[in-house]
Amino acid sequence: MLRVLLVLALTGSILASMSALVHAKDVSAQQAGAEYAREGLLKAEAEHQVNLKKLAETEKELAEIQKRLAVDKKAAEASSLKVEQAKAKLDKAQVLLDQAWKK
Repeated sequence: MLRVLLVLALTGSILASMSALVHAKDVSAQQAGAEYAREGLLKAEAEHQVNLKKLAETEKELAEIQKRLAVDKKAAEASSLKVEQAKAKLDKAQVLLDQAWKK
């Protein structure tokens, strides 16, 4: 009977130590998983910062281009008006020339 109790106690002790070992491996695996996730976060944050910087630069470039576009539109409108005025002068001059030839 003593032998049976001794075997049971030893078996229980082995199972307890195995359980602790399994638990230690589980904790180790969880630590590795957490570290991997932390590295992923750091990488994602770094990428996000790069993208934010690129966005700011692109928005600045866009603002500059929009200013140039506004200036170019005004210049195009002004030159269009000059073209219309020049056409009107040519039409008037052509009418006067035609009248001069008819006399």
